[in-house]
Amino acid sequence: MKNFIFIIIPGLFFLLQSCQNTSKPISDSKLNLQINQFIGSWIQPNPINEKEVQGFILNTDGTAQSINMATLKYKKWWINSDKLVLVLESIGNRVSTIDTIKYDVIVINDKELKLKDGDYIDEYRRK
Repeated sequence: MKNFIFIIIPGLFFLLQSCQNTSKPISDSKLNLQINQFIGSWIQPNPINEKEVQGFILNTDGTAQSINMATLKYKKWWINSDKLVLVLESIGNRVSTIDTIKYDVIVINDKELKLKDGDYIDEYRRK
């Protein structure tokens, strides 16, 4: 009977620990990300025409819009821990694909947004 208790008690403890919610709320993220920090227009120089800008608008309802990008349409956005998640549609010749990209947020403040995807870093400024 003692062996039974020594097996059951640790087993119950392990079961209870594994059932706890381990997801982090936004306020516990490294940068203390808040949704309202992201809302608005974010732009960067257009690499094809330096006289123009391109970027996206992040709306309060979770929708997103492209700025000066006819073949890349931003659709939705949200924050997941330390990541900005963007859903976009890439439009080509008679083909379009939907993609979801999870960017690491390096910097976010009133003027600047830096996002990292693998080794690639995108820099934006608030419009």
